[in-house]
Amino acid sequence: MATLQSESQAAENAASDSKIKYQGRKTSRAGSEQRRRLILEAALRIVVKEGVRGIRHRAVAKEADVPLAATTYYFKDIQELINDTFTLYAEKAMTVVNEFTQKLYQPIKSISDLTSTNVIENERLIEKIAEFLTEYIINQVMENRDSLIAEQAFRYEAILNPDIRHLAALHDNILNLKLIDFLKLFRSDMPDADARIILAMIHRIEYECLVSEGGHIPRDEIQAAFKRQISLLGIAMVQSAQAQSQP
Repeated sequence: MATLQSESQAAENAASDSKIKYQGRKTSRAGSEQRRRLILEAALRIVVKEGVRGIRHRAVAKEADVPLAATTYYFKDIQELINDTFTLYAEKAMTVVNEFTQKLYQPIKSISDLTSTNVIENERLIEKIAEFLTEYIINQVMENRDSLIAEQAFRYEAILNPDIRHLAALHDNILNLKLIDFLKLFRSDMPDADARIILAMIHRIEYECLVSEGGHIPRDEIQAAFKRQISLLGIAMVQSAQAQSQP
């Protein structure tokens, strides 16, 4: 589908333009970059265990098993270390999102009319999308739990810290672009607003799964919630398409 490919490429370009960049000391040797990455991975583990405020040069050096001088060499201050730790988190998170996005596009590639009035066809598509979104949530909670915990820690820090607030806004914008791109395929007349609704649902459900007792994940409830919301969006999109087609 040419439209699918062009819309997807546009979103990729926009996301690339707003990419979150590392701020610490630039490295020119592979060994130096490896040590820098080791420090950031250690800082990210501390975020998962203690929150962002647990990041300190001495604590990170101990966790990374490197000399204290190494952390101060690559990062001039704690804020730069925190910023680059968030950037590492964002890179990891976007890798997961990109893989998921490709899978999400699969069920719609064979459908030529995404605003069809065919009830059975639309119901099948909605069911498939809700299923994929649910699987994404479950995979995040089961396989990427530490990443979700880090995200919650950074979201709280963004309230207090303007630097993280800016980086978090860039990260959310990239996620939003992915969803906007997807919703444009359905001829949504308000893709930005619809994307924010779905993204808010994803964040809320992820949080509820993280804090649930015994790690319970209500798969059926999650899928029903996504199906309900996507159905409402789908109805609105079909109605909009029908209205535009009328003389």
